[in-house]
Amino acid sequence: MFNEKGFPLILKGVLISVLFSLICVLIFAMLGAIFSFNDVASLIASIVIKIFAVFIGVFFSVQGEKGLLKGALYGLCIIIVNYLLFSLIGGNFNFSVKLLWELLLGVAVGAVAGIVAVNLKKKA
Repeated sequence: MFNEKGFPLILKGVLISVLFSLICVLIFAMLGAIFSFNDVASLIASIVIKIFAVFIGVFFSVQGEKGLLKGALYGLCIIIVNYLLFSLIGGNFNFSVKLLWELLLGVAVGAVAGIVAVNLKKKA
């Protein structure tokens, strides 16, 4: 997992996730300009985007064995990079309990996606 193949795979998962997140956030922002979503809708959309971004990033980058462990690690990396990127864009680095929940969400979703990815790729 931590060999010469590990880092490029983590990087691949992070890049896929970041691109997916950016596209979804841009689409949501355009829709928000048209429909004026409230704070609850924005929060729900943010969580759903993060879940799908982690799942997709992990699914397309985890290979081999130990899907749970790799997926959890990739999910953690994805949430950290997304947090840093969007904080940089927004100009607000706010460490709070919300970030801890997002990290836990990333680890959990990443673990599930890693298990799914490894088992589906074994059958293929």
